[in-house]
Amino acid sequence: MQNKTRMREWINNLNWFAIHAKRFRENIAAATIRRLGLEVFLPMVRVERPEQTVIKVDSKPLFPGYFFARFNPVVSLAAVESAFGVLYVVKAGTFPTAVDDHLIEEIQSRIQPDGLVHFQRGELKPGDRVSIQQGPFAGMIGRVEAELDDRKRVAILLESLWNARALIEKRWVQAEAA
Repeated sequence: MQNKTRMREWINNLNWFAIHAKRFRENIAAATIRRLGLEVFLPMVRVERPEQTVIKVDSKPLFPGYFFARFNPVVSLAAVESAFGVLYVVKAGTFPTAVDDHLIEEIQSRIQPDGLVHFQRGELKPGDRVSIQQGPFAGMIGRVEAELDDRKRVAILLESLWNARALIEKRWVQAEAA
């Protein structure tokens, strides 16, 4: 009985939900839902892409293909799911899965004046296992040998190349879970 009461409260209240949008159409889908009068949160992060001799700075969604909207599912679920650019609201079975307010608040607290979410990268220490996310060695795994003096590059021993040493842009490296 208590579960039904909690379910009724959940259904009748405003909650955050993850929305799966068409890839590269997150902005359009979010704007469409915003025009429905609903609160929308599309967290964006900074990306740097090398273009010929310069680095181009741009932004992209923190969660490519997804954003968040706050609404009452009884009232707005059908309208949200039929909004232009939306594929579906993330669900567990037939019920939309609410996203905890604290998670949204945590992401929002990391938004800087430039409107982008910033994360503090942890320091890489010798021996840390890392995966290379971008560049010519993307997809390879290795161990940090040293961080270089410019603090933008790290020396990595690549496991897949018999411990060959490579200098990698630090921003292209992600620490592996221990």
